[in-house]
Amino acid sequence: MKGSYILVLWLDQPHAGLQIGRLGRFAFAPGCYLYVGSAFGSGGLRSRLAYHQRQAKARPHWHIDYLRAVTCLCEAWTVASDIRLECVWCKMLATHPEVNIPVHGFGSRDTGCAAHLFYLPRAGHDGRLTSTILREIMHQPEPVALEVQRCH
Repeated sequence: MKGSYILVLWLDQPHAGLQIGRLGRFAFAPGCYLYVGSAFGSGGLRSRLAYHQRQAKARPHWHIDYLRAVTCLCEAWTVASDIRLECVWCKMLATHPEVNIPVHGFGSRDTGCAAHLFYLPRAGHDGRLTSTILREIMHQPEPVALEVQRCH
């Protein structure tokens, strides 16, 4: 199935100069990171999530691959639907007062969003994440399937 997803990542230690491909070097504080993406290619959500579950990549392809090498993947929230929800979710998260954009342009090269990576200094994302996802999918004309996978 194709659709959109949010990866919930945890960073234990600060990283002062993590190289994110050609985007540059950035400092990352410990805490919870939310990465918003989509999987509309041939493998769909299953293939994309299997890719993201591998922490180290021999040849990183996306911005998230560089951060993923130093983070723990805690959860993956997926919505199977032909409707592209990633930019809607990015806009909602970007306007939330407790959420920050740690690196402008992260993961958003092909969408025009400010970023697809969001930072929360502490855990406790469940209510925020749930309301962001549900608010948009409840108004869709077709049925969608929401799934949460705990990845510990």
